[in-house]
This record gives sequence, C-alpha cells and structure tokens, in this order.
Amino acid sequence: MNIKVVLEYDGSNFAGWQQQAKGRTVEAEVKRALRSITGQELVVYAAGRTDAGAHAEGQVASFHTDGRIAPRRLVAALNARLPEDVAVLSAEEMPEGFHARYSARWRRYRYRYLDRPARPALDRGRCWHVRSPLDVEAMSAAAGALIGKHDWTSYCSASEPERDRVREMRSARVTRRGEFVELELVAEGFLRGLVRSLAGALAEVGRGERPPEWVGKVLRARDRRQAPRTAPAGGLTLMEVIY
Repeated sequence: MNIKVVLEYDGSNFAGWQQQAKGRTVEAEVKRALRSITGQELVVYAAGRTDAGAHAEGQVASFHTDGRIAPRRLVAALNARLPEDVAVLSAEEMPEGFHARYSARWRRYRYRYLDRPARPALDRGRCWHVRSPLDVEAMSAAAGALIGKHDWTSYCSASEPERDRVREMRSARVTRRGEFVELELVAEGFLRGLVRSLAGALAEVGRGERPPEWVGKVLRARDRRQAPRTAPAGGLTLMEVIY
C-alpha cells in the first residue's frame, strides 16, 4: 500500500527534514513513529527537504506499507507517537506510481518579514525581524523578474549540480498583511538555499539599499559571488505541494 501523508511542523528545534548522523530531524521522527506502528523500518520520501529552522504547513511525504493499518486510522496512530512540534494532518492511499517528490508539479513557499521597531514575542522564530520599514511596492516590482524559467546559480547553494539549476518560477508575490510582509513563491522545484537567498535580496530592495532592477541583474549574472545575504530560516514555511 502506497500512503501519502500531509504534515505540519515547527522547525525551530529541528536540523531540517532530512535524517542525518547528528541533529534532530523531522524525517527521523516520522520514521520512528512508523516503526512503532508497523514494526518495520520504512523508507519515507518527502516533497521537499526543508532547512534547519524552517517550518511546514503542508509538507507531503509518501511511503509503502504492508497494509496492516488503514489510512483513516494512521493519522491518530502517528500523532500519538510524534512529538508536539510535528503533526500529521491527513493520510490517504495512493496509486503505486505516486511519489511525494517526483509526482509534485508545484511547491508553494512563504517567507515572512516583520518590519516594526519592537522585536517579536509571539512570532519569534516564525519571521525575520528587520526593524526598519520595508517598501512593499519596490519589493513587488523586483519580484517580477523572478517569474519564468531561469538558471538560479546566483541565488542557490554552490553545492547544487550545475545541470539542475534551471527551474520555472510560476509566481512571485510580495504583500503586506498587518504588521507582516509576506513573500510567496510558487515553483516546480526549489534549489537549496534559493528561497532564503531571494528573501535576503528582496529585503535589501525593501530597505532601499538596492534598486528593484538589481534582483533581476543578479539573477541574469549567474554568479554566486553576487549573491545577497541569506535570510534567516525561521521566516520560511513550506505551505503547499500541488500534484
């Protein structure tokens, strides 16, 4: 049985999604909970590998089981075994060919800035506190250059293979919601470090340190040496995976 689950988690105390030799990870917690239920060491695939400190409201994972527990019972069973900062929202059986990562068509990420003088208390770890006011109109104009299919070398991690750096950005929007400014990006796939690097670049525009056209100029340069400051992980949330 091929199972798809949708999860949310607070990434503040995780070293990211992907299991590793050291550090607490979301993948390891999910696999531990599944092992407790099934008695098996299952392979779990995620739609995206979120960074250390990043969050998710709509992460998708898939795995195969021998069918001993129905999907409708799996949600409660997993949540009874997962820590408080991870929750399974839904579970359903999928066709054998479904894969959380490779079947995904689009992924939607949100980056949140808080541009007020006072530091956050309730939203600490869930936004980037930039203190000075952000020019949303200038940031929105700059974000327009991101739409389309591009080579993202200037904004992604140098560890990404050169042959894989071309991806399509479907939309890029910057809006104000109360005291927060939100960057929302929808793309077919996100390279390592891409969203946080773009968020850092747009913050420079929003603070008046760079003109809006600078973001597109850096993108076209395809030169990582021109990359801006990377934004903190806490403002980043994987919102949705679209199949």
